[in-house]
Amino acid sequence: MTHLRLSYVNIEHGGRTGSGYSAYSGDGGPYDFGRVTGMLHDGDWPDVLVVGEGDRYELNGMEGAYEAAAALREAGGPAYVPHPCSLPREGGMFAPVIYIDPRKVVVRRFYGHRLPDFAARNRNLMVFTLPGRTDPVRLVAWHGDIYSGDDRLADARRFDRLSAPNIPCALLGDWNTVPSGPEFEPTDLNTPGVHNPRQINYRVQWKGGPSLAGPHVYDTRALDALCGWWNPATKRREGGLGFSHSAELAGDYTPTQTERPNGRQCLPIDAILLNEPLAAAYVAGSYRVHDFRDPQRPDSDHKRISLTVDI
Repeated sequence: MTHLRLSYVNIEHGGRTGSGYSAYSGDGGPYDFGRVTGMLHDGDWPDVLVVGEGDRYELNGMEGAYEAAAALREAGGPAYVPHPCSLPREGGMFAPVIYIDPRKVVVRRFYGHRLPDFAARNRNLMVFTLPGRTDPVRLVAWHGDIYSGDDRLADARRFDRLSAPNIPCALLGDWNTVPSGPEFEPTDLNTPGVHNPRQINYRVQWKGGPSLAGPHVYDTRALDALCGWWNPATKRREGGLGFSHSAELAGDYTPTQTERPNGRQCLPIDAILLNEPLAAAYVAGSYRVHDFRDPQRPDSDHKRISLTVDI
């Protein structure tokens, strides 16, 4: 058995910064890779690192992806190899990037979106083995749609075959939602003055008509489809494809979002989901929500998460 450290961090637009920054276009001038290394300041170097929002990392000969790898190596990390991913529905140039430590992970297949035989069902899918072994592990990097719960649900349902227990699989991403259940769901959706219409738009179940004025119901359908819905009567999850949510496995529901000026409740929207064999391989106590190196000046608007599996 071998310990494998997995980590996900949504670094806001890959560290791009500058006076021209726009959260909508992502056009933020040059990179500050100190923000990338700052998110791994504690020296907890994973074997597989997924960086969310690798803004334009794939362009100009993958300059951004390689420069981030070089910065991480200079900061004391391993010689990570980047694999740029894509967003569904041509969602922009700030898709995740999978970084692997080639000493720990042997990539056998990576279904990049630039391949001539690319199929959407394989988006961002990596198949790897551990050194000296032939049994495969599957991993997917993901970023949930920020505006539509319907799109998040449609995307999540595509992972049905990856939930099969014959091959270990991990899904790493910013899901832009949480599963149902009292430990996850926000309690401030209907608090006056907290949510503006855009924030409500992507958080709640869209029904239209009079329901637009509330009371609002949080949209948990995407992760419920993967992990099961929370039955308040039995106090357990039922249904779903069989994935387990890392925060629930660890009993640690620390929010991964940073605080908002309006006081909106923060949630653990960044998560590593494990199918049955990897959930069984989860190393108890290994899950972490990493603190910022300077909480007063965070390097991103998300916190990093990590866990270890023994496979």
